[in-house]
Amino acid sequence: MNTQFTRPGASAASDLANAAQDKISETVDQAQALAQDQYDKLAATIRRNPLQAAGIAAGIGFVLALMARR
Repeated sequence: MNTQFTRPGASAASDLANAAQDKISETVDQAQALAQDQYDKLAATIRRNPLQAAGIAAGIGFVLALMARR
């Protein structure tokens, strides 16, 4: 004897949850691709201008150190 009962709308809710999960997965994939693209661009810029990148990093570190002391 089957003791499982299905509620009206349970299938619709399940379909909605699956659609939401698919959309979230797609959005995460897009965000990861965008982040990787931005990382690659940043790495290429640092390779082209290593002294400028080091100077900027030192300046940011100096400002953060000043802010941390307050």
